[in-house]
Amino acid sequence: MVYFCIDVEASGPVPPLFNLLSIGATALHDENGALRLGESFYVELKPIFPGFDPGAMKVCGLDAKRLEREGVEPRDALRRLSEWVRKHNRGSRERPVFVGHNAVFDWGYIAYYYRHFELSNPFGYKGIDSKSLAMGRLGLAWTKTSKENLQRLLNLEPQDPAQVHRADYDAWYQALILKALLETEPVSTS
Repeated sequence: MVYFCIDVEASGPVPPLFNLLSIGATALHDENGALRLGESFYVELKPIFPGFDPGAMKVCGLDAKRLEREGVEPRDALRRLSEWVRKHNRGSRERPVFVGHNAVFDWGYIAYYYRHFELSNPFGYKGIDSKSLAMGRLGLAWTKTSKENLQRLLNLEPQDPAQVHRADYDAWYQALILKALLETEPVSTS
């Protein structure tokens, strides 16, 4: 099985009012119970919708004017992501598994853009939310599932502040979190 940890940066909270600006992904291979981090993927997209929330733009640090000039056409970006997923899922008998840290946001953008461009979504409609997984695995409240708190609880290396909110870095870090969560014995509820 291959888990695909996906992170997106966007110009606001929801498509199509706002734009998908970048996609990052990191493969996590489950080879008979042994988890191995794989390669990462990154692409920046040309904006196509008018919405740009100043707060979201500040968080992601991407320049809309630069993306208008240099960003990849969204249809091409999605095709690149699909090809990368196919390449890294080769040999697996199972459908690629979408994983997001707050998957609702990331999956919403990915699913919307695939549908908007009438392309097949390699992940389908299913995915794993690592925040929810952390709640169950570690017995945490939702408010305790931030990456910073999970870094401490799972004894992971600290995030690099210079790279946080760059989609490929965030996807890679989320893969570290997923790997640690899957390798951690669940808390007993009895």
